[in-house]
Parts: sequence; C-alpha cells; structure tokens
Amino acid sequence: MKSFPLRQVHLDFHTSPDLGGIGSRFDKKQFQQALKAGNVDSITVFAKCHHGLCYYPTQVATMHPALGFDLCGAQIEAAHEIGVRAPVYITAGWSDLDAKNHPEWIQKNKDGSQYGTKAAIAARQLPGDARRGEVAWDTLCLNDTAYCRHIYEITEEVCKRYENLDGLFYDICVLGKACWCDECVAGMKAEGYDPQNDADARAYYIKKHRSFMEKCGKILHRYHPNATIFFNSGGADINKPFVHEFQTHYEMEDLPTAWHGYDQLPMRARYFAHLNKPVLGMTGKFHLAWGEFGGFKSKEALRYEVCLMALYGVACSIGDHAHPDGEMEMQTYENIGYAYDYLKKIEPYCYGGQTTARVGVILSAEEAANHGVAKILLENQIDFDVVWDDLQRFDLVIVPEGAAVEEAMADRLKAYAAKGGKVLFCADALVKDDAFLLDCGARYLGEPAFDCDYICTELPFRQELPHSPMLCNLPGHRVSLTDGEEVAYVQTPWFSRTVGHFCGHKNTPNNKATHAPGIVKKGNVVYMAHPMATAYNTYGSLYQKRYFMLALEQLFTGGAFRVEGMGAMGRATMIRQPAQRRYCLNLTYASPVKRGLAEVIEDIQPVYGIRVALDVPEQIQKAHLPLTGEVLPITREMGKQVIVLPKLACHASLVLEY
Repeated sequence: MKSFPLRQVHLDFHTSPDLGGIGSRFDKKQFQQALKAGNVDSITVFAKCHHGLCYYPTQVATMHPALGFDLCGAQIEAAHEIGVRAPVYITAGWSDLDAKNHPEWIQKNKDGSQYGTKAAIAARQLPGDARRGEVAWDTLCLNDTAYCRHIYEITEEVCKRYENLDGLFYDICVLGKACWCDECVAGMKAEGYDPQNDADARAYYIKKHRSFMEKCGKILHRYHPNATIFFNSGGADINKPFVHEFQTHYEMEDLPTAWHGYDQLPMRARYFAHLNKPVLGMTGKFHLAWGEFGGFKSKEALRYEVCLMALYGVACSIGDHAHPDGEMEMQTYENIGYAYDYLKKIEPYCYGGQTTARVGVILSAEEAANHGVAKILLENQIDFDVVWDDLQRFDLVIVPEGAAVEEAMADRLKAYAAKGGKVLFCADALVKDDAFLLDCGARYLGEPAFDCDYICTELPFRQELPHSPMLCNLPGHRVSLTDGEEVAYVQTPWFSRTVGHFCGHKNTPNNKATHAPGIVKKGNVVYMAHPMATAYNTYGSLYQKRYFMLALEQLFTGGAFRVEGMGAMGRATMIRQPAQRRYCLNLTYASPVKRGLAEVIEDIQPVYGIRVALDVPEQIQKAHLPLTGEVLPITREMGKQVIVLPKLACHASLVLEY
C-alpha cells in the first residue's frame, strides 16, 4: 500500500460536442495549483468520454471538434511535473457517438430490444427537444466484439502516445447478465452455445468479457509493464469474481450521499483486502450524482468519508468533473485539500497493519443480508472481517441467510465448531437437502409457512426488547427443538393475508396458541430462524437489530477491543503494527441525516468519555493521541486494560504501545 497513492482524484470530463471552447482556459500552473491545494498524489484524466469523444489527437476515433490541442497529454505532463500520477480514463460500455454511428454495437436483450439505462430507453421515445433524463446512455457490447476491437485500437494509440503512462481506467464494463446482439448470437452458435438458453448466454458473456479485459491488459503491459489497470462497473463488485483477476487494484465506486449510504464501504473493503492487491475507496465532491456541475458536499463530510476509508485501510479517491473549458474549480480543491490534509496526518496509524477483527462473516449471495449484518456489527462497534479459508483466527463466525456455503467450507465449519469455534447461522444458511449441515440442537422442517410471524423473548433482563410478541415482516424458517436450548420462540399469525382472507389494515394478529423455536443454542452453535439481517436492512427496526444481538451475545462477549459511549453512529477498527510494537485504534463519529434525496452530513458533534476495554495479550505501556500529543491513563478492570478517550470530534487515532 505504501507505493500505491492514497489521496486521489477522479476527474470526469464528459463533454458534449455541442459545446465550444473545450480546454480553452486550461493552464498548467493553475492545474498544478489545484492539485497542490488538494494534497492530491494521483488524478485520473480523460482520453475518451461517454459522449464518445477523445481529448487528444487521434487517428482511430474522433477528437472533440472544439478541442485544438492534446488536453489529456497536457494534464499528464502537468501532473508528472509535480510528482502526481495521472492514469488515463477510457470509456467502454457507454459511448454515445459510437452507439449512433454503429447501432449494431449496442448490447441487446433476449427479445431483440436495445439495452441501456432506463433514461436512455425513455429517450428513444421522445422528440429531440424533450428533456433528457439523467444518466441516459445506450450500453455497448463488450463481448470481445467489433466494438471491442475499436477499444483495443484506442488503447494501443494511447499506450504509444504517452511514454510515461501510469495506468488505464476503463469504465462501464460489466452491465447486464448477457447479450443477444447479432454478433453475440452468431458467436454463441459458432462456439456451441445455445442463444435461447439463458445459462449458455451467461457463460458466453462471462467468457468474452474475460477475453476483453485480458486483451486490454496485454496491450497496456506490452508498452507499460508496470502500469495499473482497472475495469470499473464490475471490477470491484463482490458478486462478479470472474473479473477480479484482471485488475491490478480495486476501485470501489460509491456516492454514499445518494447511492448506498455510509455503511456500504466496510464489507467491500474487508472482502477485497483478501485479494492482496491495493484497494481504493471512491466517493465524490458532488451533492448527489457523478458529473454534477456546481454540486458540492461539505468539506466536513469529505473529511469524514476520507476518515471512514482510512478506518478500513483503503486508499481514497474523490470524484470531480472539470468544466469544459479546462479550468480547475479551486473551491473543490480547497474542500478536497481540507480532507486530504487530515488524511496525511493519520496515514501512519491507519495503513500498514494487521486487522484484529475476531468476528468473521461468510458472505451471502443476497446483498441485503450482507448489508444488514454489516450495519448491525458496525452500529455496535464490533470489528469484523470476511471469511475466506482460515476460520481459526476468529472467535465467532456468522453465516447469514442466503450464504452459498460449498461442501468444503461446510466441512471446515464442522471442524471449527468441533474444536470450540463459535458459529451463528441464520434462516436457510447451512441447509442442504432439507437438513442442517451443522448440529444446532434443532431439526429443520422447511421454509416459512406464513407471510409474517411474531417473535417472543420474555426475558426480563433484556429491557431493550419488547416482552410482547414482536412482528417480523420476514418470517422465520420452521424448525423443531431436539436437544438444544430455546432462547426465543415464534408465534405464527392465524393465517397469511390474502385478497379473500384478511384481518385489519396490514397483517393478521398472532395466534397465541402457537409456539416454535426462534433462536436455538447448543453449546457453541446458535441458530436463528429468521433472516434478521435482511429484515433489519429492509425495515430498520431497532428491535430487529437487538434481536440479532441477542443471538450473537449467546456466543460473543467482545473482541480485541470493546467500545462504550459512541452510540449507533460510531465506527471503530483496530490494527496491530508489530514492527512499531503498537496497536492503532481508529474511531469515527458522524450522523448522516436524510434530507430530500441525499444523506447529508452537516454538523459533526463531538462525543465525550468513550470507554475502550482492550483484550490483547500484550501489556500496553503507553496510550496516546498522536495528533495532539495527549497521553491517556490506563487502568485495569475485570482483566481488561481500559482507556477513556475524553473527546472524539469526527475522528481519533488512539495509539497503544506495548
């Protein structure tokens, strides 16, 4: 990670052919001034944009008609002159000019209709003077087609033109699941695939996309062996592992204000860290969407987002969009510089360490389950990592609903549990042939029989849970108790709500005569019948989160650290840096608020008196805050080393030397 730039900018430049004066106000010194103000060490610049236009003199494509010089090359030269990397952007899946000139290059659905964004499909039915929707692009076929050969030509031209090319960034690379354009249909038939079979079409799509990425990489590395390459819109997708090997690093594109929220990053960061390549988090300076001219996020929000990326050990990238005249917007770079100046100060305490997470999560095939688990753990400051092969480093392994556990992993889980490892699994996880793969003290009977059900705990010591039956919109799977301990139980409704059979406004009440296990414990294994992670991600009930925690706390009492006093919006991770003989605990706190279409961070209020209890084998000799120089006292309570952080304002690095 040390050799990989940590403070990057992705400089969009999607510029209409209807505009004039392209690059007319570009000035090398002003460009450099912006990069210096932004504390930037890498900036992605454009060779070809979604309009299908190039920003350098090209022999194989179309240069922007209102550009009179090599803007891409000038930006590379200006960046290199001050020691800043400048990888080059090439659009792939969206290219308006190519789509108009070669409609046969557009990806097609199985019914023969053209594939594109919803706004693009709508635009096809509108007159030319009607308002065009946002993100309205036809999607071109990347199944190693004639269009791909055009991209190969551009790639080679760029590689030859720029002697010191740092890397290539291809955009919009894996959209849709298959393509039935004429070239793909003919290709499938020639290679023995059945175009009418969706599985065959998908297999062909994957094979040809892999071929496209492999060929782009070979062209680049023939001229620039050490250059980076990344294929966006797929390259950093957890659920598209078939393209991961073609990336030299991973750029996790996100706009937490308007896309996936602030809890999307951690699970992805943990996943890609295991692939032993640099990982980059991406956000934007924009209020809502990429390429939003004049849209600004507050500098405090940018600082928080950068801190959150650093918390999970990933490099940072902030998206910008240059004005068509090429002049850099200095307000943007003052805001970015504010965030990156702070990042420079905390880099030594966030990067180059080993995670101390003792909770492992086996990923689900259902994104809602993964997001739900992440939210629950994050909101309780429980550090976690993604499980690959090694289970022994974890105190607890969580297997959420929808997890596709292969036989080899199931065998490892059995061996892990047999040796005392703790396992929490949910709903249909670890179910095969209508039976549990792991003994939890219950027998699996089948999928839910009703459209909802009611959870009952009746635990007087759990004041945060209702002692009355609690509605769960996603019902639990049916199980019966064998030799396990029932921690919570379920009541079913009298009947499912149908058109001809209903009660009241919404759901049928609970039938108090029914009783089925909800949470079952046997030794070091706990089973929860409900898909509670998905339920919490979907419905957001505090009681759903607390119910999940009830199941988790049957097994887990704390990891390498336990934090109290941060509330649900605090985030905490800890790394061990053995060369420096220290642990670094990093904490952040902010409360995004939904305002209109966006999650906004306006006021970052400090929190006080945060108690940190450490459970590490080393005796901590010194606890201090390196940014202020403050040394904090260490006490011992119940066998734990305890430090109280007096104040947390957005972020703090607590260094624990042993």
